[in-house]
Amino acid sequence: MSAKQDWPLISVYMPTYNRAKMAIRAIDSVLAQDYPNFELLVVDDASKDDTWVTLTNKYGNDDRVRFFLQKEGKGACAARNLAILNAMGEFVTGIDDDDEFLPHRLSSLYQAYDAQYSCVSSGYIWDYGSVQKTLFAKDEVVTLRSLLDLHTLSNQALVARDRMLQLQGFDESLAAFQDYDMWVRVVAQYGPARRISDASYKVNVGHELGRITNSPKRLDAHKQFVAKHRALMSERNLQNQMFYRLMMEKQPLSLLELLRQCRFGLPKLKWRYYLKQKMARLSSLRIRLFSKGLAGLFRK
Repeated sequence: MSAKQDWPLISVYMPTYNRAKMAIRAIDSVLAQDYPNFELLVVDDASKDDTWVTLTNKYGNDDRVRFFLQKEGKGACAARNLAILNAMGEFVTGIDDDDEFLPHRLSSLYQAYDAQYSCVSSGYIWDYGSVQKTLFAKDEVVTLRSLLDLHTLSNQALVARDRMLQLQGFDESLAAFQDYDMWVRVVAQYGPARRISDASYKVNVGHELGRITNSPKRLDAHKQFVAKHRALMSERNLQNQMFYRLMMEKQPLSLLELLRQCRFGLPKLKWRYYLKQKMARLSSLRIRLFSKGLAGLFRK
């Protein structure tokens, strides 16, 4: 690559809480970027363990990393907003403290950036532990109409910092779907987004496979998200949001209802859910295989 000054500064924001070991992996993946001009802003959301001391001791002398401490826990959205407010880059993007950048993450996003799009995202890798799955690895212009059908931009995107500030950052009142809400507002305000096929972001979910995805907190947040953006939604969008809720609640789906739902698009997603229901036992074994490997199938 050319000299550092030839590349605009990209600010990477990362909230963390009680995850020093994972945060080190995430930070190291950012510091390994081949993009020559970036900063990383790490915000500790009032960790109760040694995360703050561990990270500041390890990276305190690296001028690419800046640390911020929220003395009271305010949540990941408040942490991201604090970082964005203090960022010095022309562009911002994020990383969660349990995830990883591939070394070309920033350079691939920047090279794909075009001001005619509101933001740029990419395909991503879902890492279950022993098995990886690549999602949304397809070049696409994502319109508001399609985004309100299904969240296809991933939880991170490269966007001009000024745009994030004008939209007042992430909605701190949402308990979930904060990234989805953010990109809906970005696309609604600034136009379609671009998603590139190059999967340069790894979501590590192996340690979260036991997490309850149909928790009342998450369901309430989805209801809040739909209410917030209802005025933007067509009947198709609303039906697809209700189908997503059905999936979160793991409700049964009859063949007749499946065929009705397919009238509103997303047929592959809906057929997969239907077949997964019919093969619930096989699906459970599949998840165990992904997380523990073949040997894990025979362990209690």
